Amino acid sequence: MKKVLVIDDSALMRRVISDIINQDENLTVAGTANNGEAALDQLLHGARFDILLVDIKMPKMDGVRLMRELNRSRITTPALIVSSIASESGTETIEALELGAIDFVKKPISSIGENFADFRIELLQKVYVATGLNARGDFAAAEPTRPEARTSFRSTPKPQPELQKPRRLHTARKGTKLVVIASSTGGPKALQSVVPFFPANFPYPVVIVQHMPAGFTNSLAQRLDEMSQIRVKEAADGEELKPGVVYIAMGGKQCELVQKANGSYCFSENDKPPRGGLRPCADIFFESLVDTTFESIICGVLTGMGSDGCKGISLIREMHNVSCVAQNKETCVVYGMPRAVAESGIADDVVPLEDVTGMLVRKAGV
Repeated sequence: MKKVLVIDDSALMRRVISDIINQDENLTVAGTANNGEAALDQLLHGARFDILLVDIKMPKMDGVRLMRELNRSRITTPALIVSSIASESGTETIEALELGAIDFVKKPISSIGENFADFRIELLQKVYVATGLNARGDFAAAEPTRPEARTSFRSTPKPQPELQKPRRLHTARKGTKLVVIASSTGGPKALQSVVPFFPANFPYPVVIVQHMPAGFTNSLAQRLDEMSQIRVKEAADGEELKPGVVYIAMGGKQCELVQKANGSYCFSENDKPPRGGLRPCADIFFESLVDTTFESIICGVLTGMGSDGCKGISLIREMHNVSCVAQNKETCVVYGMPRAVAESGIADDVVPLEDVTGMLVRKAGV
């Protein structure tokens, strides 16, 4: 039984989260706190938990300051941020992830309806990953047979991409290359060890599909831009793809590339439905590259649950010059997405996180 500490200044939110946790047979709420100061006091006086669920906006000590204090006190209990969608919370959530939070979950608008059901599933999935209840990180949620039934999780089978036969080989435009990076749980922090190491004069565009809801990817892009020599920005609908820029796919949208009449490519940030619960979905972005004319496409797959990106990369490999670099198990927060491409045989190289950028740059011929 994994012990959970729920930290939130809202009594209602503490109750809602506690009810979700306590309905799972493998989890129990062993404590609550209405701010970071009260939580830290429990931890410093010997209370032991397997995971902390941390709100951002709290009186006395907010979630970001709590993360700093945990680091200062060398308390290594995994922390999962449970954050609102407010723009200021987006910035602070990214900061909390930098300070070591394993991931975040967006708070639901209400405690009923589809939005709440999605929140419940995502919260439990990420708690399972953080506490080691699912080492693979490739979940499928089993629906309860009755309202009071406990939630259970099962591992999905090893992904077996359905490879399509090439319809035709495209005439590549010499010198046009594209780098695409897919990431999920643990990705925001992992990207700090990847993006800042692209050289300032990197001559090709880079697109990052990081699983995130709306309201957070702009904060992530701004933070990475501050840390990097190369320009980093959130992709905008209709924006033309330019060399030497890192684009973060917009959270809460599906991101695709479409070709303009003049032959250039621009982003379509659209409201196509989620796939596998994901929007943005890396597979959908890769599928949009099938009819493109890039000389080569260099793919990176970082830490994350599930297998997003595996089918998409398999598909474009049939029609393009594609190379794939996967993060290794030892440096992943969750070895799900990289495992999928490695086990499917489409990863050309499996390397530690600190070597990902160098490998991508070399494969781009820079």
